[in-house]
Amino acid sequence: MKRLTFLPLVHFFILLLTTVLTFYVYANAQVQTVSEILNHPDKYHLKTVLVKGEVLDVKHKVSKRGNPYTVFVLSDGKKSLNVFTFGTPEINVGDKVKVEGIFYKVKYVGRYTFYNEIDATNGLIKKE
Repeated sequence: MKRLTFLPLVHFFILLLTTVLTFYVYANAQVQTVSEILNHPDKYHLKTVLVKGEVLDVKHKVSKRGNPYTVFVLSDGKKSLNVFTFGTPEINVGDKVKVEGIFYKVKYVGRYTFYNEIDATNGLIKKE
């Protein structure tokens, strides 16, 4: 019976360790610039990237199937690329944001082709 009293404590420490490691990995993630990514697109193609920049243009749209999505331009002051995400994040032109997502040098969606785009659907878009 005494072993059962330690079980919740063990679970707590495992959860605590997992949380600390997750924050450590995220805090130490390498932040790339838009220019770095666009200067070496083959290196980042299909990889998760973390980028900071300024929002230059925002377009909130709805697909033919009725799904809201957002496309915006992210710039580091030298170069810019597009960011796509489903939903409508609360961002405006001029906002400084951090974006995490998958970079695509070339992305095919149906009959459309997109170049140099970050898909942040499963990532994050956070105001700085």
